[in-house]
Amino acid sequence: MQTFTHVFHNGVSAPAYRWKNPDGSEGGIVAESATIDPTAIIIQTAEVCPGVSIGEDAYIGSYTRIGADACIGRYVWIGRYVSIGADTRIGAGAWIGSGTRIGADASIGEDAWISRYVCIGAGASIGASACIDADASIGDGASIGASASIGADVHIGSGASIGSDVH
Repeated sequence: MQTFTHVFHNGVSAPAYRWKNPDGSEGGIVAESATIDPTAIIIQTAEVCPGVSIGEDAYIGSYTRIGADACIGRYVWIGRYVSIGADTRIGAGAWIGSGTRIGADASIGEDAWISRYVCIGAGASIGASACIDADASIGDGASIGASASIGADVHIGSGASIGSDVH
């Protein structure tokens, strides 16, 4: 593994290397301090900042940016052009659609389904098995309960709380 100094999207310069995917193909740029399960797939144009943890069989799509100290669980699927803020936690089995933006310190529960072009604010919490449809936005610090469903184009304001199983 050949390391080099890389300036990440957040402006931090750190030692990095090119990920080698399980099939032998060249993957994205990964900070040397990141902890990545060897079964993870990181597409070539993705970028993984320092301190990130990625679990087994996770998939990170092209042009995706994962912020420092984020934690991506096992079996997570992340589409193309996704932006994940620093210190964000994504639970096992979650699915994150292309073009989605997730702010810093957010939490996405296990098996949550986030459609494409969703905006999730800093410090927001999405419960396990929740479903957020396309083009929805969840404000900073908002809380969406387990198994709740938010429709397409819906805006949930900052600090709002939606209970579990709400549809």
